Amino acid sequence: MRIIFYLLLYLYSTTMIVASTSLSTVDISSSHQNIGKYISIYEDPTASMELSNIRKLPKESFKPLGKPVSSHGFTNASIWYKFDVLNSKLSAIPQLIMFKPSWLDHVEVSIVSPEGKVQTYQGGDRVQYTQRTLEHYLINFRHTFETGVSSVYIKVQTKDPFIVSIALMDEHTFLLENTFYTLLIGLFYGGMIALLIYNLFLYFGIKKHYYLFYVFYLFSFLMVNAAYNGYLFKYIFSEFPAIQNWSQSILSYVFIIASLLFATSFLNLKKYQPKLFRYVRYFIYSILLLFILSALFGGYHYNIIFGIISVMLGSILIALIAFYVWIKGNRSARFFLLGSMSGFIGVTITALTLMSAIPYTYYTYKASDFGMYLDIILLSLALADKYKIMQEDKLKAERDANTDALTGLKNRRSFYEICALEFKKLKRYQNNFSIIVLDVDDFKEVNDAHGHAIGDLLLKQIAFSITDTIRTYDYAFRMGGDEFIILLPETKEEDAYALAKRLLEKINSIYLKPTETQHITASMGISSCQVEDEGIHDAIKRADSALYQVKFTEKNNIKIWENEKMSHK
Repeated sequence: MRIIFYLLLYLYSTTMIVASTSLSTVDISSSHQNIGKYISIYEDPTASMELSNIRKLPKESFKPLGKPVSSHGFTNASIWYKFDVLNSKLSAIPQLIMFKPSWLDHVEVSIVSPEGKVQTYQGGDRVQYTQRTLEHYLINFRHTFETGVSSVYIKVQTKDPFIVSIALMDEHTFLLENTFYTLLIGLFYGGMIALLIYNLFLYFGIKKHYYLFYVFYLFSFLMVNAAYNGYLFKYIFSEFPAIQNWSQSILSYVFIIASLLFATSFLNLKKYQPKLFRYVRYFIYSILLLFILSALFGGYHYNIIFGIISVMLGSILIALIAFYVWIKGNRSARFFLLGSMSGFIGVTITALTLMSAIPYTYYTYKASDFGMYLDIILLSLALADKYKIMQEDKLKAERDANTDALTGLKNRRSFYEICALEFKKLKRYQNNFSIIVLDVDDFKEVNDAHGHAIGDLLLKQIAFSITDTIRTYDYAFRMGGDEFIILLPETKEEDAYALAKRLLEKINSIYLKPTETQHITASMGISSCQVEDEGIHDAIKRADSALYQVKFTEKNNIKIWENEKMSHK
């Protein structure tokens, strides 16, 4: 009977408590991630009122917040929050009061118990980290709520963007949820650090300065992200709240300057867009000047305001530069443009959210993070794409350096490299190797009679005839003027002669102009490599000798060098 009596008494007490409270009371029988809908708000423009003054205000002075998060842009006022907490249990319940974001300067929590006792806690970004109730980057307080209805008054002041989200939960639930978020944060920062180190090693290997600027850009992003999320306060500046506070502002300027330096280096503005490069440099100087003047004469409040504006304007400028360079034909700007656009959109949305220009939501507040994550991924692709383009350009330059510009055949430079390589193979495998030296007959007269344009066209036609005749593993070179050399690996002299004969027939079918009957003739000398040769050049000298023998006798013929005797067509 005694158990039933106490149970009925408990139910009666609970019913009376609930009946005596409003619908806006927070019931702590369960955790609340966000209690914005239970909160009333009062703005003190003088920032001088204390709890005793606030409690004397009429009820109607506090207005319902009406939204999950309190957002006021930048203000020097103090904002008071009030809500009631119901503990319907017979025993006291400990709860954590958590605040987001981590950068709030001063937070004062006063709790009036059902008996009227007042307990006050103070904290914030300007109090040493070690004084926090729970070791966590978010501002937090632990309070044990007695049975009944307690009234909670919270005073918040900050020079940073005024955004406040309040959660009420038990410590066990918070730690469970925090484990998942800690894992995500660890994965993100671990990935960023790995990417930073990887690009640092790439810089040491490739020696391209834009990799170093990208490392600086990644590092500045990590630092500014860690600053405004409270991680620097937790791990580095725990005993120096003033330094932690200023780090958020300073690193904002460092981040946008690093972004601009990386953009100018990656897009090579100094070389290809010198005028634009100067404008960007002046913009960087303006940011530095703005930082110094606002810090000296405006204090932290104006310094952080101009820092956010600088980040937003700098992001817009980078996106515009990337677009301009891309339409000017810079292929490597394509991924950079996408990355800069995502960064610009994200930073702009977050900046407008912090200044209360657009409504606060989790996604608008975190837009800069999402945009920058995508930006970093796309910039990594841009670096890989730039490296690919650079390699392609390098290969093209090498091909151009080894290719005759007029005919497309290999040139004299390539000739010496291939001769050295093929002679090593020849010495090792002792295969047959033949050479054809070709000279166009009376080429000077063609130029004199028809002009150099017709002469160039003739050389192109002969080059086409050569490439159309030889095999895929043979080599054809234009040595200069109207002189050509053909290297024929694994080919006997008689096979070389047959190939030369087919080639001469094709050359003879070339006409300078469709209306003319005069056809083109050429002379060729052939030789093969010998065991005693010290290089392919020995065989070429013999082929040259054969060529000049035929050139100064009958022309339009082919001769094979053979122990001072010549074999005629």
